Amino acid sequence: MHDHSVTGGFARRLAHLRGLLRGDPAEAGDQGLKLLEEYLEYQAIEAGYRQVRGSIGRYASWLRRRGPLGEELLDRAEGYAQIRNCLAHSYGLQTSPDLAAEVIEFLGVLIRQEADTAGQMMSTVIRTVADGVPLREARDIMLREGFGRLPVLRDNTVVALLTERDLVVADMIPGGKADGMTVAEALPPQARRRFGVLAADASHAAVVDALRRPGVDGLIITRDGKRTQPPLGIITHADVLYRM
Repeated sequence: MHDHSVTGGFARRLAHLRGLLRGDPAEAGDQGLKLLEEYLEYQAIEAGYRQVRGSIGRYASWLRRRGPLGEELLDRAEGYAQIRNCLAHSYGLQTSPDLAAEVIEFLGVLIRQEADTAGQMMSTVIRTVADGVPLREARDIMLREGFGRLPVLRDNTVVALLTERDLVVADMIPGGKADGMTVAEALPPQARRRFGVLAADASHAAVVDALRRPGVDGLIITRDGKRTQPPLGIITHADVLYRM
């Protein structure tokens, strides 16, 4: 069984890297790759690794035969091992901002594998939009900040989930009518049924069960699982894919 105090330490270091990413992405990327190596080492030791200290690639290869991580995760880890080797042997080459962000996002996926509650599993990078704002504003947020879905609020209550598909459907309306639409006008009837709300202390099993419900595209996490409470984070299928 994993020591969750250790996992919590990884999570705190990851939170620090997310802050560092904004000011010094090259350093955040370098530290992110180092944290990835340490995390894989921890997983390998937990699974029985007793050899000399290795590298990202060595741990990933060893875990592929014995560890708890899925093949897709280990494939990505080995890809980052190759990148780290290139950086180590290329004078002056630094981690790009995009790569740094990608590594940190990947670390978040890994660390959430061991989460026990919805509050630990959720992504806290979340944006909401009021149902009365122009659709073009929501579109700008999604495109500029890379969100695939936005919780929609009415009177501070979550009422729907706006997705990229909704934007595409609205753009197909003849005459450019989408430019004059509000978010509420662009929402299909099922938008109000494509999300669930869970409390931050909901169990991992409860999260998986909620995501398995037909039509559910994401879960909004609030303190007590009430729609009237401010969203603390969001969980999508991607967040738990490797454990479902």
